[in-house]
Amino acid sequence: MPGENYLGEGYLGEGYAGGSSTPVASGTAPVFPPTPPNRSYSYVQNPLPPFQTLQYQIESPLYIYKQRENWAEIDQQRFHDETLQWYGEECVVRLLWRAEDAAAGLVTYCQTCQVTPDPTHPDVNIKARASAVYRQSGNSYCPDCYGTTFTGGFQPIAYHLYMLAADTPDVRRTMQVGQFWQQNPSVQFSWFPQIRQGDLVFRVDSWNEGVPVSVSQRFQVNNVNPITIRTGPGPSAQYPYRTGKGQPLQNTTKIVNQTCTLEALPPDSPYYSVAFV
Repeated sequence: MPGENYLGEGYLGEGYAGGSSTPVASGTAPVFPPTPPNRSYSYVQNPLPPFQTLQYQIESPLYIYKQRENWAEIDQQRFHDETLQWYGEECVVRLLWRAEDAAAGLVTYCQTCQVTPDPTHPDVNIKARASAVYRQSGNSYCPDCYGTTFTGGFQPIAYHLYMLAADTPDVRRTMQVGQFWQQNPSVQFSWFPQIRQGDLVFRVDSWNEGVPVSVSQRFQVNNVNPITIRTGPGPSAQYPYRTGKGQPLQNTTKIVNQTCTLEALPPDSPYYSVAFV
């Protein structure tokens, strides 16, 4: 329109051009910031070593940054939780101990199933050394680690969660211990706790004042696909927050629910001895 000035999409009026201190009178020509040959990129001068030794090219920075909508993320999590409680079934989940947990000092390697030269008189020191060196279970049916290598096998907490299961037809398998009906239901869990491959899921038959009394099936998690949303700039787009040296980037991805594929335990699995209460 005649008599108006624009910088990008911002109206200047009697203001200043491009962030400078030079006043711009109403009615003059539009003023735009300098543009590289490729409008999608801006070229950056190579800084001095040791920070950067190669020339690099970045996209031109955004003029407007969208803020995270924490309320929307929490709303989606609550929406999925309420849906699971309304249409799903309550189950028990036990989380498997893992190598990263042992590295963090949260669990120790099992010594019960380690062998010694004289099984009738086991030497605790030899078992401790064997466990530290091999870091693997010596017996798949160990009553302490259940063949998982780690003391207790599973974290000492039973999560009472709601899951929405889509059952699949049973498939008959012939094993050395007899015939086995294979089941691989697809289920949905809440966003917490983080479900991972190898975790144990108990399908509960009956409850007594919030305590599971009996279970009908036991499954092991085969694979997990977390469903996520992002309402703000991701870690790679947070230019204003990357100014500090070695400053970690924020992860703005939020998990709202988790979809998993379960596998029914075979009849000879040691996980039938794992407690669910």
